[in-house]
Amino acid sequence: MFRTDREPVEIDVFRVVNVGEHPELREPALNGTLHHLDDGEVVEVPFIYHDPDAQDFVLVIPHEARSRELSERAKLLDSLMKEHDEDVPDYVRHFAIVFGRNGLGSHIDDAQTMDVDVTELEPVDGIPVIASYYPRLAGLLPPAGFWDRAQAELAPLIDDDELWVFVHASEDDHEAFTEASSDLLVQLKTVDQIPVCILALTDDGAHAVRRAYLNPVRSADGRILELLRRDFHATVVVYSDQRQLLRSFRVEAPRAANAKMIIGRAEFAPQAPPERWEDAAEACRSTPVSVDPIEHPFMLEDDAPTAAEALRRLSHLEVWSSPDKIEEALLVRSVPRTIFELSRRRVVADALRFGLAMSNSLVLQAVRFGLAADAQGLVAALARQFDQIVSDASAQGLDDAQIQANRESLERLCLLHGTSTGHALSCTMEHSG
Repeated sequence: MFRTDREPVEIDVFRVVNVGEHPELREPALNGTLHHLDDGEVVEVPFIYHDPDAQDFVLVIPHEARSRELSERAKLLDSLMKEHDEDVPDYVRHFAIVFGRNGLGSHIDDAQTMDVDVTELEPVDGIPVIASYYPRLAGLLPPAGFWDRAQAELAPLIDDDELWVFVHASEDDHEAFTEASSDLLVQLKTVDQIPVCILALTDDGAHAVRRAYLNPVRSADGRILELLRRDFHATVVVYSDQRQLLRSFRVEAPRAANAKMIIGRAEFAPQAPPERWEDAAEACRSTPVSVDPIEHPFMLEDDAPTAAEALRRLSHLEVWSSPDKIEEALLVRSVPRTIFELSRRRVVADALRFGLAMSNSLVLQAVRFGLAADAQGLVAALARQFDQIVSDASAQGLDDAQIQANRESLERLCLLHGTSTGHALSCTMEHSG
Protein backbone atom coordinates (compact mmCIF):
# COMPACT_ATOMS: atom_id res chain seq x y z
CA MET A 1 0.00 0.00 0.00
CA PHE A 2 1.42 3.40 -1.04
CA ARG A 3 0.86 6.44 1.18
CA THR A 4 1.61 10.05 0.33
CA ASP A 5 4.87 11.30 1.94
CA ARG A 6 5.23 8.03 3.83
CA GLU A 7 6.95 4.72 3.34
CA PRO A 8 4.87 2.11 1.49
CA VAL A 9 3.75 -0.80 3.62
CA GLU A 10 2.44 -4.27 2.95
CA ILE A 11 -0.83 -5.33 4.51
CA ASP A 12 -2.95 -8.45 4.30
CA VAL A 13 -6.36 -7.51 2.90
CA PHE A 14 -9.20 -9.85 3.78
CA ARG A 15 -11.82 -9.78 1.06
CA VAL A 16 -13.73 -12.63 2.71
CA VAL A 17 -13.78 -13.18 6.46
CA ASN A 18 -14.99 -16.70 7.19
CA VAL A 19 -15.32 -16.72 10.97
CA GLY A 20 -16.08 -20.44 10.91
CA GLU A 21 -12.63 -21.17 9.55
CA HIS A 22 -10.88 -18.20 11.19
CA PRO A 23 -12.71 -17.31 14.42
CA GLU A 24 -9.86 -14.98 15.40
CA LEU A 25 -10.99 -12.56 12.67
CA ARG A 26 -14.48 -12.09 14.08
CA GLU A 27 -13.66 -9.41 16.64
CA PRO A 28 -11.40 -7.38 14.30
CA ALA A 29 -14.19 -7.42 11.69
CA LEU A 30 -16.78 -6.27 14.22
CA ASN A 31 -14.69 -3.57 15.88
CA GLY A 32 -13.28 -2.13 12.65
CA THR A 33 -9.65 -3.14 13.12
CA LEU A 34 -9.52 -5.84 10.47
CA HIS A 35 -7.18 -3.77 8.32
CA HIS A 36 -5.41 -1.85 11.07
CA LEU A 37 -1.85 -0.56 10.58
CA ASP A 38 0.76 -0.36 13.34
CA ASP A 39 0.59 3.45 13.38
CA GLY A 40 -3.16 3.36 14.05
CA GLU A 41 -4.32 4.09 10.51
CA VAL A 42 -7.24 1.96 9.30
CA VAL A 43 -7.49 0.88 5.68
CA GLU A 44 -11.14 0.92 4.67
CA VAL A 45 -11.95 -1.71 2.04
CA PRO A 46 -15.17 -3.62 1.31
CA PHE A 47 -15.21 -7.22 2.52
CA ILE A 48 -17.49 -10.21 3.01
CA TYR A 49 -18.38 -11.30 6.54
CA HIS A 50 -19.28 -15.01 6.47
CA ASP A 51 -20.50 -16.98 9.47
CA PRO A 52 -21.55 -20.46 8.26
CA ASP A 53 -22.89 -21.53 11.67
CA ALA A 54 -25.20 -18.50 11.92
CA GLN A 55 -25.89 -18.64 8.16
CA ASP A 56 -24.80 -15.04 7.77
CA PHE A 57 -23.30 -13.69 4.55
CA VAL A 58 -22.86 -9.91 4.59
CA LEU A 59 -21.26 -7.45 2.18
CA VAL A 60 -19.66 -4.77 4.37
CA ILE A 61 -19.06 -1.46 2.58
CA PRO A 62 -17.12 1.35 4.34
CA HIS A 63 -19.02 4.61 4.73
CA GLU A 64 -16.40 6.31 2.56
CA ALA A 65 -17.31 3.91 -0.28
CA ARG A 66 -21.11 4.23 -0.17
CA SER A 67 -21.11 5.52 -3.74
CA ARG A 68 -19.65 2.18 -4.84
CA GLU A 69 -22.53 0.12 -3.46
CA LEU A 70 -23.86 -0.96 -6.84
CA SER A 71 -20.43 -1.81 -8.26
CA GLU A 72 -19.48 -3.84 -5.17
CA ARG A 73 -22.83 -5.58 -5.29
CA ALA A 74 -22.22 -6.33 -8.98
CA LYS A 75 -18.82 -7.88 -8.26
CA LEU A 76 -20.28 -10.15 -5.62
CA LEU A 77 -23.22 -11.18 -7.78
CA ASP A 78 -20.84 -11.86 -10.65
CA SER A 79 -18.73 -14.16 -8.51
CA LEU A 80 -21.83 -15.98 -7.18
CA MET A 81 -23.20 -16.46 -10.66
CA LYS A 82 -19.98 -18.24 -11.66
CA GLU A 83 -20.56 -20.88 -8.98
CA HIS A 84 -22.69 -23.96 -9.53
CA ASP A 85 -26.16 -23.46 -8.08
CA GLU A 86 -25.78 -26.41 -5.73
CA ASP A 87 -22.62 -24.88 -4.27
CA VAL A 88 -24.34 -21.65 -3.20
CA PRO A 89 -26.55 -21.90 -0.07
CA ASP A 90 -29.76 -19.91 0.08
CA TYR A 91 -28.47 -17.61 2.81
CA VAL A 92 -25.49 -16.72 0.58
CA ARG A 93 -27.70 -16.08 -2.44
CA HIS A 94 -29.78 -13.75 -0.23
CA PHE A 95 -26.84 -11.80 1.14
CA ALA A 96 -27.25 -8.61 3.17
CA ILE A 97 -25.49 -5.29 2.62
CA VAL A 98 -24.40 -2.99 5.45
CA PHE A 99 -22.29 0.15 5.82
CA GLY A 100 -19.27 0.14 8.14
CA ARG A 101 -18.63 -1.68 11.38
CA ASN A 102 -21.68 -0.16 13.06
CA GLY A 103 -23.89 -1.53 10.32
CA LEU A 104 -22.28 -4.94 10.66
CA GLY A 105 -22.65 -4.88 14.43
CA SER A 106 -26.33 -3.97 14.20
CA HIS A 107 -26.90 -6.70 11.65
CA ILE A 108 -25.23 -9.32 13.86
CA ASP A 109 -27.19 -8.15 16.91
CA ASP A 110 -30.46 -8.34 14.99
CA ALA A 111 -29.63 -11.79 13.66
CA GLN A 112 -28.91 -13.07 17.14
CA THR A 113 -32.28 -11.97 18.47
CA MET A 114 -34.47 -13.53 15.78
CA ASP A 115 -34.78 -16.71 13.77
CA VAL A 116 -33.70 -16.25 10.20
CA ASP A 117 -36.46 -16.79 7.64
CA VAL A 118 -34.96 -17.04 4.20
CA THR A 119 -38.20 -15.72 2.69
CA GLU A 120 -37.52 -12.40 4.42
CA LEU A 121 -34.04 -11.95 3.02
CA GLU A 122 -33.24 -9.81 0.01
CA PRO A 123 -33.81 -11.74 -3.25
CA VAL A 124 -30.88 -12.18 -5.58
CA ASP A 125 -32.23 -14.99 -7.71
CA GLY A 126 -34.92 -14.64 -10.34
CA ILE A 127 -34.24 -12.69 -13.51
CA PRO A 128 -30.76 -13.44 -14.88
CA VAL A 129 -28.41 -10.57 -14.15
CA ILE A 130 -25.49 -9.27 -16.13
CA ALA A 131 -23.09 -7.88 -13.58
CA SER A 132 -21.91 -5.02 -15.76
CA TYR A 133 -25.48 -3.83 -16.39
CA TYR A 134 -26.06 -2.00 -13.14
CA PRO A 135 -29.64 -0.80 -13.74
CA ARG A 136 -30.78 -4.44 -13.89
CA LEU A 137 -29.13 -4.94 -10.50
CA ALA A 138 -30.80 -1.85 -9.11
CA GLY A 139 -34.10 -3.37 -10.16
CA LEU A 140 -33.43 -6.53 -8.15
CA LEU A 141 -31.84 -5.41 -4.88
CA PRO A 142 -32.87 -2.45 -2.72
CA PRO A 143 -30.19 -0.27 -1.11
CA ALA A 144 -28.62 -1.22 2.19
CA GLY A 145 -30.85 -0.35 5.13
CA PHE A 146 -34.02 -0.26 3.02
CA TRP A 147 -35.96 -2.67 5.24
CA ASP A 148 -35.25 -0.71 8.43
CA ARG A 149 -37.98 1.82 7.58
CA ALA A 150 -39.68 0.11 4.62
CA GLN A 151 -43.16 0.19 6.20
CA ALA A 152 -43.28 3.99 6.03
CA GLU A 153 -40.41 5.16 3.86
CA LEU A 154 -39.01 4.71 0.40
CA ALA A 155 -35.34 4.47 -0.51
CA PRO A 156 -33.90 6.53 -3.38
CA LEU A 157 -30.70 5.41 -5.08
CA ILE A 158 -28.72 6.95 -7.95
CA ASP A 159 -26.93 4.82 -10.50
CA ASP A 160 -25.33 6.25 -13.63
CA ASP A 161 -27.34 9.47 -13.34
CA GLU A 162 -30.61 7.59 -13.05
CA LEU A 163 -32.85 7.79 -9.98
CA TRP A 164 -34.29 4.54 -8.61
CA VAL A 165 -36.95 4.56 -5.90
CA PHE A 166 -37.48 1.38 -3.85
CA VAL A 167 -40.80 0.93 -2.07
CA HIS A 168 -42.54 -1.71 0.01
CA ALA A 169 -46.18 -2.71 -0.52
CA SER A 170 -47.63 -4.45 2.53
CA GLU A 171 -49.96 -7.43 2.38
CA ASP A 172 -52.95 -5.16 3.03
CA ASP A 173 -52.16 -2.96 0.04
CA HIS A 174 -50.06 -5.22 -2.17
CA GLU A 175 -51.75 -3.72 -5.22
CA ALA A 176 -50.52 -0.26 -4.26
CA PHE A 177 -47.92 1.61 -6.26
CA THR A 178 -48.75 0.71 -9.80
CA GLU A 179 -47.85 2.77 -12.83
CA ALA A 180 -51.42 3.91 -13.42
CA SER A 181 -52.12 5.15 -9.88
CA SER A 182 -48.76 6.46 -8.62
CA ASP A 183 -47.42 9.99 -8.44
CA LEU A 184 -44.09 11.35 -7.25
CA LEU A 185 -44.12 14.58 -5.22
CA VAL A 186 -41.31 16.79 -3.98
CA GLN A 187 -42.11 18.81 -0.85
CA LEU A 188 -40.31 21.17 1.48
CA LYS A 189 -40.85 21.58 5.20
CA THR A 190 -38.85 23.98 7.36
CA VAL A 191 -38.30 22.99 10.98
CA ASP A 192 -36.56 25.61 13.14
CA GLN A 193 -35.22 27.21 9.93
CA ILE A 194 -33.79 23.86 8.79
CA PRO A 195 -35.05 22.74 5.35
CA VAL A 196 -36.15 19.12 5.01
CA CYS A 197 -36.98 17.95 1.51
CA ILE A 198 -39.51 15.13 1.24
CA LEU A 199 -39.76 12.84 -1.76
CA ALA A 200 -43.21 11.24 -1.56
CA LEU A 201 -44.53 8.41 -3.69
CA THR A 202 -48.31 8.34 -3.49
CA ASP A 203 -51.01 5.99 -4.73
CA ASP A 204 -54.42 7.60 -5.12
CA GLY A 205 -56.30 4.34 -5.51
CA ALA A 206 -54.87 2.61 -2.42
CA HIS A 207 -54.43 5.87 -0.44
CA ALA A 208 -50.85 4.79 0.28
CA VAL A 209 -47.74 6.92 0.63
CA ARG A 210 -44.03 6.31 1.23
CA ARG A 211 -41.59 9.11 1.94
CA ALA A 212 -37.85 9.74 1.82
CA TYR A 213 -36.33 12.60 3.81
CA LEU A 214 -33.52 14.44 2.04
CA ASN A 215 -31.00 16.96 3.32
CA PRO A 216 -30.52 19.41 0.43
CA VAL A 217 -27.02 20.36 1.59
CA ARG A 218 -25.80 16.76 1.81
CA SER A 219 -23.94 15.68 -1.31
CA ALA A 220 -25.88 12.46 -2.03
CA ASP A 221 -29.28 14.05 -1.37
CA GLY A 222 -28.31 17.15 -3.34
CA ARG A 223 -27.58 14.92 -6.34
CA ILE A 224 -31.09 13.49 -6.14
CA LEU A 225 -32.63 16.95 -6.18
CA GLU A 226 -30.34 18.03 -9.01
CA LEU A 227 -31.41 15.05 -11.11
CA LEU A 228 -35.06 15.91 -10.46
CA ARG A 229 -34.39 19.53 -11.37
CA ARG A 230 -33.04 18.43 -14.74
CA ASP A 231 -35.72 15.83 -15.50
CA PHE A 232 -38.35 14.88 -12.94
CA HIS A 233 -38.61 11.11 -13.27
CA ALA A 234 -37.59 7.93 -11.46
CA THR A 235 -37.84 4.16 -11.80
CA VAL A 236 -40.01 2.71 -9.04
CA VAL A 237 -39.22 -0.80 -7.76
CA VAL A 238 -41.91 -2.40 -5.56
CA TYR A 239 -41.31 -5.22 -3.06
CA SER A 240 -43.78 -7.39 -1.13
CA ASP A 241 -43.87 -8.32 2.57
CA GLN A 242 -41.95 -11.44 1.59
CA ARG A 243 -39.27 -9.22 0.05
CA GLN A 244 -40.10 -10.46 -3.41
CA LEU A 245 -39.94 -8.15 -6.41
CA LEU A 246 -43.52 -7.28 -7.47
CA ARG A 247 -43.10 -4.79 -10.30
CA SER A 248 -41.02 -1.95 -11.67
CA PHE A 249 -42.14 1.08 -13.67
CA ARG A 250 -41.20 4.64 -14.57
CA VAL A 251 -42.94 7.59 -12.95
CA GLU A 252 -42.57 11.17 -14.14
CA ALA A 253 -44.24 14.51 -13.47
CA PRO A 254 -43.82 18.16 -14.52
CA ARG A 255 -42.19 19.13 -11.22
CA ALA A 256 -38.64 19.96 -12.32
CA ALA A 257 -39.32 23.66 -11.61
CA ASN A 258 -40.56 22.75 -8.11
CA ALA A 259 -37.28 20.91 -7.42
CA LYS A 260 -35.39 23.96 -8.64
CA MET A 261 -37.33 26.19 -6.24
CA ILE A 262 -36.54 23.88 -3.33
CA ILE A 263 -32.83 23.86 -4.21
CA GLY A 264 -32.86 27.65 -4.35
CA ARG A 265 -34.66 27.92 -1.02
CA ALA A 266 -32.19 25.54 0.64
CA GLU A 267 -29.21 27.58 -0.58
CA PHE A 268 -30.39 30.53 1.50
CA ALA A 269 -31.15 28.50 4.63
CA PRO A 270 -28.68 28.71 7.54
CA GLN A 271 -26.23 25.84 7.75
CA ALA A 272 -27.04 23.32 10.48
CA PRO A 273 -24.95 20.46 11.90
CA PRO A 274 -26.05 16.95 10.82
CA GLU A 275 -27.53 16.11 14.22
CA ARG A 276 -29.85 19.14 14.07
CA TRP A 277 -30.99 18.16 10.59
CA GLU A 278 -31.70 14.61 11.84
CA ASP A 279 -33.83 16.10 14.62
CA ALA A 280 -35.71 18.15 12.02
CA ALA A 281 -36.26 15.06 9.84
CA GLU A 282 -37.54 13.14 12.87
CA ALA A 283 -40.01 15.95 13.52
CA CYS A 284 -41.24 15.55 9.94
CA ARG A 285 -41.63 11.81 10.47
CA SER A 286 -43.72 12.33 13.58
CA THR A 287 -45.91 14.91 11.83
CA PRO A 288 -45.84 14.02 8.13
CA VAL A 289 -46.47 16.67 5.52
CA SER A 290 -49.90 15.96 4.08
CA VAL A 291 -50.32 14.50 0.62
CA ASP A 292 -54.10 14.23 0.88
CA PRO A 293 -55.91 15.91 -2.00
CA ILE A 294 -57.45 19.24 -1.09
CA GLU A 295 -59.54 21.66 -3.10
CA HIS A 296 -57.34 24.30 -4.68
CA PRO A 297 -57.71 26.30 -7.90
CA PHE A 298 -54.58 24.96 -9.59
CA MET A 299 -55.98 22.47 -12.05
CA LEU A 300 -56.43 22.55 -15.79
CA GLU A 301 -60.10 23.16 -16.62
CA ASP A 302 -62.08 24.28 -19.64
CA ASP A 303 -63.16 27.91 -19.97
CA ALA A 304 -65.77 28.90 -17.41
CA PRO A 305 -69.19 28.58 -19.11
CA THR A 306 -70.84 31.42 -17.15
CA ALA A 307 -69.91 34.52 -15.21
CA ALA A 308 -71.10 32.83 -12.01
CA GLU A 309 -68.69 29.93 -12.52
CA ALA A 310 -65.88 32.33 -13.45
CA LEU A 311 -66.57 34.28 -10.25
CA ARG A 312 -66.49 31.11 -8.17
CA ARG A 313 -63.10 30.17 -9.61
CA LEU A 314 -61.77 33.70 -9.23
CA SER A 315 -62.84 33.86 -5.57
CA HIS A 316 -61.08 30.56 -4.93
CA LEU A 317 -57.92 31.80 -6.64
CA GLU A 318 -57.96 34.98 -4.54
CA VAL A 319 -57.83 32.84 -1.38
CA TRP A 320 -54.71 31.11 -2.77
CA SER A 321 -52.94 34.28 -3.93
CA SER A 322 -51.19 35.30 -0.72
CA PRO A 323 -47.43 34.55 -0.51
CA ASP A 324 -48.03 31.89 2.17
CA LYS A 325 -50.67 30.09 0.11
CA ILE A 326 -48.56 30.23 -3.05
CA GLU A 327 -45.67 28.70 -1.12
CA GLU A 328 -47.99 26.02 0.23
CA ALA A 329 -49.19 25.18 -3.27
CA LEU A 330 -45.73 24.92 -4.86
CA LEU A 331 -43.48 23.73 -2.04
CA VAL A 332 -45.85 21.76 0.20
CA ARG A 333 -48.69 20.54 -2.03
CA SER A 334 -46.22 20.07 -4.90
CA VAL A 335 -48.53 21.56 -7.51
CA PRO A 336 -46.47 21.45 -10.73
CA ARG A 337 -45.24 24.95 -11.51
CA THR A 338 -46.49 24.77 -15.10
CA ILE A 339 -50.00 23.77 -14.00
CA PHE A 340 -49.89 26.47 -11.31
CA GLU A 341 -49.19 29.18 -13.88
CA LEU A 342 -51.51 27.88 -16.61
CA SER A 343 -54.44 27.53 -14.23
CA ARG A 344 -53.95 31.05 -12.86
CA ARG A 345 -53.85 32.42 -16.37
CA ARG A 346 -57.06 30.61 -17.26
CA VAL A 347 -58.91 31.96 -14.21
CA VAL A 348 -57.90 35.60 -14.74
CA ALA A 349 -58.59 35.32 -18.48
CA ASP A 350 -62.12 34.10 -17.67
CA ALA A 351 -62.53 36.99 -15.23
CA LEU A 352 -61.49 39.43 -17.94
CA ARG A 353 -63.94 37.83 -20.41
CA PHE A 354 -66.87 38.50 -18.04
CA GLY A 355 -65.58 41.79 -16.59
CA LEU A 356 -65.14 40.46 -13.06
CA ALA A 357 -63.14 42.67 -10.70
CA MET A 358 -60.07 41.08 -9.14
CA SER A 359 -57.54 42.06 -6.51
CA ASN A 360 -54.81 44.44 -7.57
CA SER A 361 -52.19 41.70 -7.24
CA LEU A 362 -54.09 39.60 -9.79
CA VAL A 363 -54.53 42.67 -12.02
CA LEU A 364 -50.74 43.01 -12.11
CA GLN A 365 -50.38 39.26 -12.65
CA ALA A 366 -52.80 39.44 -15.58
CA VAL A 367 -50.62 42.12 -17.16
CA ARG A 368 -47.58 39.86 -16.71
CA PHE A 369 -49.56 37.13 -18.46
CA GLY A 370 -49.89 39.50 -21.43
CA LEU A 371 -53.66 39.91 -21.16
CA ALA A 372 -53.28 43.71 -21.37
CA ALA A 373 -50.50 46.21 -22.04
CA ASP A 374 -50.73 47.70 -18.55
CA ALA A 375 -52.89 47.70 -15.42
CA GLN A 376 -54.88 50.77 -16.54
CA GLY A 377 -55.76 49.09 -19.83
CA LEU A 378 -56.77 45.88 -18.05
CA VAL A 379 -59.11 47.68 -15.64
CA ALA A 380 -60.67 49.56 -18.55
CA ALA A 381 -61.22 46.25 -20.36
CA LEU A 382 -62.86 44.78 -17.24
CA ALA A 383 -65.28 47.70 -17.10
CA ARG A 384 -66.17 47.36 -20.80
CA GLN A 385 -66.78 43.62 -20.53
CA PHE A 386 -68.98 44.01 -17.45
CA ASP A 387 -71.01 46.69 -19.21
CA GLN A 388 -71.71 44.18 -21.96
CA ILE A 389 -72.90 41.34 -19.74
CA VAL A 390 -74.64 43.25 -16.95
CA SER A 391 -77.95 43.58 -18.81
CA ASP A 392 -78.01 39.80 -19.19
CA ALA A 393 -76.47 39.04 -15.81
CA SER A 394 -79.28 36.77 -14.71
CA ALA A 395 -78.54 34.48 -17.66
CA GLN A 396 -74.92 34.39 -16.52
CA GLY A 397 -75.98 33.18 -13.08
CA LEU A 398 -75.09 36.35 -11.14
CA ASP A 399 -77.50 37.59 -8.47
CA ASP A 400 -78.13 41.24 -7.59
CA ALA A 401 -75.71 41.18 -4.64
CA GLN A 402 -72.90 39.81 -6.82
CA ILE A 403 -73.59 42.40 -9.51
CA GLN A 404 -73.51 45.25 -7.03
CA ALA A 405 -70.34 43.93 -5.33
CA ASN A 406 -68.57 43.59 -8.67
CA ARG A 407 -69.58 47.12 -9.72
CA GLU A 408 -68.20 48.56 -6.46
CA SER A 409 -64.95 46.61 -6.83
CA LEU A 410 -64.54 47.87 -10.39
CA GLU A 411 -65.05 51.46 -9.21
CA ARG A 412 -62.26 51.02 -6.66
CA LEU A 413 -59.94 49.62 -9.34
CA CYS A 414 -60.80 52.55 -11.63
CA LEU A 415 -59.91 55.03 -8.91
CA LEU A 416 -56.71 53.15 -8.05
CA HIS A 417 -55.45 53.11 -11.63
CA GLY A 418 -56.91 56.43 -12.80
CA THR A 419 -59.11 54.77 -15.40
CA SER A 420 -61.68 56.94 -17.23
CA THR A 421 -65.28 56.48 -16.10
CA GLY A 422 -66.87 57.82 -19.26
CA HIS A 423 -69.89 56.09 -20.77
CA ALA A 424 -67.82 53.60 -22.78
CA LEU A 425 -65.80 52.59 -19.72
CA SER A 426 -68.54 53.11 -17.19
CA CYS A 427 -67.53 51.86 -13.79
CA THR A 428 -70.40 53.71 -12.13
CA MET A 429 -73.21 52.79 -14.48
CA GLU A 430 -76.47 52.06 -12.75
CA HIS A 431 -77.81 48.55 -13.27
CA SER A 432 -80.52 48.86 -15.91
CA GLY A 433 -82.11 45.51 -15.59
